[in-house]
Amino acid sequence: MAGTLNTRFAIAYVALLAAALFVTLTSTGGAGDRAAAAAKAKCPKANASPGEASIEQLGDAVLCLIGNERRKADLKSVDRNGALTRVASKHAAVMIDEDCLEHRCKGEKSLNERIVNSGYPKPGEHYSFGEITGCSLTPEAMVDAWTGSRVHRKRILGRGYRDIGIGAEKGSPDVGGCDDGRRRGVYAVIFGSNLG
Repeated sequence: MAGTLNTRFAIAYVALLAAALFVTLTSTGGAGDRAAAAAKAKCPKANASPGEASIEQLGDAVLCLIGNERRKADLKSVDRNGALTRVASKHAAVMIDEDCLEHRCKGEKSLNERIVNSGYPKPGEHYSFGEITGCSLTPEAMVDAWTGSRVHRKRILGRGYRDIGIGAEKGSPDVGGCDDGRRRGVYAVIFGSNLG
């Protein structure tokens, strides 16, 4: 009789452990889903396709996601700069118009000339800059691709950068991985530091 009770107790105990494990696994998955949703809420439209967001919202999402990457690396945030934003926005539009995914497309001056002409540095002031460009289905996918590249990640996490300009456009240049027929966004991001 004692053996039967011990066996029944062992079976009930194993069943209880299995139920507890199931509850733990399913609730952890729910917590993961909630955490992912909370992260997305911090950067609105981060997972929006170009058809689901305005150009401004796409740019804001990229700025927010870049800010998150800099915070994770304990770096100061970069401030949106109107002059750099105008340069980046114009370049994003040119990339669409010229089917170009480069830092300098047909008919454009060099990036340095475009920045100087924007009024970002005052005459005689020293400054530094860096640019990243690309196309992607969502802002989050774009920033993920950049952070997965050593060169682009170095720009995003540049310690000396204080300012940022972000240009976004809906559409895809007919080049590289952008020409697969899916609705993508094109992004140009310029980092800068006006050193006085």
